[in-house]
Amino acid sequence: IPELGDFFTTLGELQKMVKQLVDDKKSGGGTGPASKELAKRSITKMAELRRDNRVVHDAADRLLREVEAERQRTDAVSQQLQNLQYQKIHLSRELHVCLSYQGTEGLDLISEEEFEAATTEEQRKGPRGSHDYELARLTLEMKKREEVIKSLKQQDLKRKLYEGKLATQRKFLDGLQGHLDAIHAVAEPVRKEFNKNGQMASLDKADSDAASLLPPPLYP
Repeated sequence: IPELGDFFTTLGELQKMVKQLVDDKKSGGGTGPASKELAKRSITKMAELRRDNRVVHDAADRLLREVEAERQRTDAVSQQLQNLQYQKIHLSRELHVCLSYQGTEGLDLISEEEFEAATTEEQRKGPRGSHDYELARLTLEMKKREEVIKSLKQQDLKRKLYEGKLATQRKFLDGLQGHLDAIHAVAEPVRKEFNKNGQMASLDKADSDAASLLPPPLYP
């Protein structure tokens, strides 16, 4: 800042004047006309120093504004550069996809006959073999495959639901077997009683003869 140089120049001149006044006072000549003139010049120089100080502050403020404006321009350029880099990456990926595209050969796509039967001429967007035609055909194929994937997910969800229900029923049946075994154990004395030959101890002779006419039990 040029103004800062002027400030230090004025400050140096004032320091010399003050030093001269101090030396004159120490030597006893501080009351002479020369000393008074030097004192007046010192006061004038102090006013010049204050003026230079204001000029320096104004210059510093102007420089700060210029730096801030330059910083904002730099940030804007940096943002543009970053956006361009993102665009470059995106375009590079798209270019790689385009270069690696091998066409529809070898893919199990919907046939042209099926595609034409399922769409209108407007939906096909062009004759066979054209780019728009193949794009519309691939779009329809993609939609059909998405529907199949969605259906498979729904079926898988139903399968898991049924498996959960079967597991619950299997657990119930496994617990039921224990109840059946307990009932069988309680009925074991009665079963043995009916399997005995001759008159049953718990029945009179007429009831025992009638019970002997019953068919044999189906359980062992």
